[in-house]
Amino acid sequence: MRSTSGPSSTGRGRYPTPADGGGRSTGPHDDHLDPVFVATLRTSITKIARSQRAERQRDPRALPFSLISALSTLQRKGPLTPTQLARLEGVRKPSMTRALATLIEGGLAIKENDEYDGRQFIVRISDKGLTAVAESRRVVDDWYSRRLSQLSRQDLADLMRAGGALARLADETS
Repeated sequence: MRSTSGPSSTGRGRYPTPADGGGRSTGPHDDHLDPVFVATLRTSITKIARSQRAERQRDPRALPFSLISALSTLQRKGPLTPTQLARLEGVRKPSMTRALATLIEGGLAIKENDEYDGRQFIVRISDKGLTAVAESRRVVDDWYSRRLSQLSRQDLADLMRAGGALARLADETS
């Protein structure tokens, strides 16, 4: 039987690990995942996401998450049309058009004619936008560093082992 008792004094022991004979997964065909683990993982990831957004918003120079997200996508993917960017960001084109107007007006993005289709335009991130993205990431990375430094060595080791799986999980959902 899987243990879902509260955490031990070391912060471990709430969920069984493969080392203690519990929590074994046979991989993608595993028919049963502990629903308490699934709910706790969901809740934890949601709380972390909210906390990092709140930390970013405490910075007086910070841009709203939606604008930083659009800039980050432009940084990663290169110049895009508003329609392409809206699709990648999972928003409707009118919402993206408003966001892009804000970014362009603030000098964070640059609007250019599309050389392949004169009826369209493309948007690329500006140097000022690159700086804004880097600053936003620094604020959040500093927050993570402060939070992670409060964990035990064992908890940090566990997180480092889980990091690859979390990255794969994140990549599979985007």
